[in-house]
Amino acid sequence: MVIEYFKKISQIPRASFQEEKIADYLVSFANERELVVYRDEMHNVIIYKAASEGYEDHAPIMLQGHTDMVAEKNADSLHDFEKDPIEIIEKDGWFHANKTTLGADDGVAVAYMLAVLDDKSLKHPPLECVFTVQEEVGLNGAINLDFSKLRATRLIGLDSSGEYRTTISSSGGTRGEINYPIKYEKTLKTRMTIQVRGLLGGHSGADIDKEKANAIKLAADVLSLLLEDFDIGFSSIHGGLKENAIPRECDLILGMRGDQADEILEKLADIEKQIQGVYQISDPQISIKGIIEQKDTYVLNGFASKEFSSLLSLLPYGYFHKSMVIDDLVVHSMNIGTVRTKEDKITVAISIRSPQPYLLNSTKRQVDMICDLCNAESSYHSGYPGWDYDPNSTLRKTLEEAFKEQYGYDIKLEATHGGLELGIFKGNIPDCDIVAFGPIMHDIHTPNERLDIESFKRTYELLKNLLRKL
Repeated sequence: MVIEYFKKISQIPRASFQEEKIADYLVSFANERELVVYRDEMHNVIIYKAASEGYEDHAPIMLQGHTDMVAEKNADSLHDFEKDPIEIIEKDGWFHANKTTLGADDGVAVAYMLAVLDDKSLKHPPLECVFTVQEEVGLNGAINLDFSKLRATRLIGLDSSGEYRTTISSSGGTRGEINYPIKYEKTLKTRMTIQVRGLLGGHSGADIDKEKANAIKLAADVLSLLLEDFDIGFSSIHGGLKENAIPRECDLILGMRGDQADEILEKLADIEKQIQGVYQISDPQISIKGIIEQKDTYVLNGFASKEFSSLLSLLPYGYFHKSMVIDDLVVHSMNIGTVRTKEDKITVAISIRSPQPYLLNSTKRQVDMICDLCNAESSYHSGYPGWDYDPNSTLRKTLEEAFKEQYGYDIKLEATHGGLELGIFKGNIPDCDIVAFGPIMHDIHTPNERLDIESFKRTYELLKNLLRKL
């Protein structure tokens, strides 16, 4: 049943900010089964299910996940996320999609909750199934949720992965926007489009310490190096898809003199070779190519081109601190997620993560200083709290028991550098006892995203066994 629900919701377009159709489906699902349902203006949905026989006096349990997905695709894909269903491909025990993200993050949670709500034989306490929106673009649904609609103080978060581990804490963070004003001042007769391709990308929380390259930062390096040696002008830049995804592709457009073309291409090939050497293990398929066209190109003057190049080059990227208590836990990082050239400005979107406010503010100050030096403006939005580890969690102890009964060994406790909606739930329900788990998934937020089918099934069995114990 849970597999069928995952396939069913994959037929419904549900990119961030486009959750209305999936909310329609959830409300219809609830009404057909005579379940109480609440929906707000943002399309957050809560579906309530009464306790099964014998569990009427048990404290309620909240299940939670988000309905939106990261809409990312390869450059050669014709997929339209506003209307096309996800084309699921099953191969060698995995689900993946055709040149797009799969939406297992967090379609698995939606499928789990639908299967639980539809299972009349399952033993469980009163249930509050919370389907939030706009998680991937700033946790906006959870931030704006009406928490008065909830009475449960035990929460099972289903926006996690790994099957054999449970998340015990998450990072806080904020998102930001940098705007650099532009004014084109001259025209050059030859255009070069520099394409940065082949990067692995990944999640800016889970993968920020994996030494993966950032396509926007590589484009910035290329621009800086070419400006050192050639009389060129910056025209435009476009790269990345989401603040919280490490960008895999970026296009940089320059104006130049035609007699420089061969030298620039030669320089570009040398830069590519050097960068490939740096990332030969962690990001081995990087490609940086230049396409020459005899075409008029509007460019910034030399000073502005160098100023913008400095801005993009100086902006920090990657992880800065790891925990001295929990092995391999990143506690401070920044991602440069997107860059867009608009009519009169260039906009750069960033994501800063840390559970510690001092570190968040430190990076914000650093970004502000760089912007001041480079004639840019910075602003911040969508701040969210972290979720601290609770050593006395009763719910986690019950999960540990259920896991050991099913698997025969202990579940692994793991903190995450990712920002989770669970931090917002904890902030609004301070005495909430929280656990989080999910199936094995790889390369989420990229077109290489895949879901282990058997793990998906086993984790659903774990969820059912846990609910029986509660």
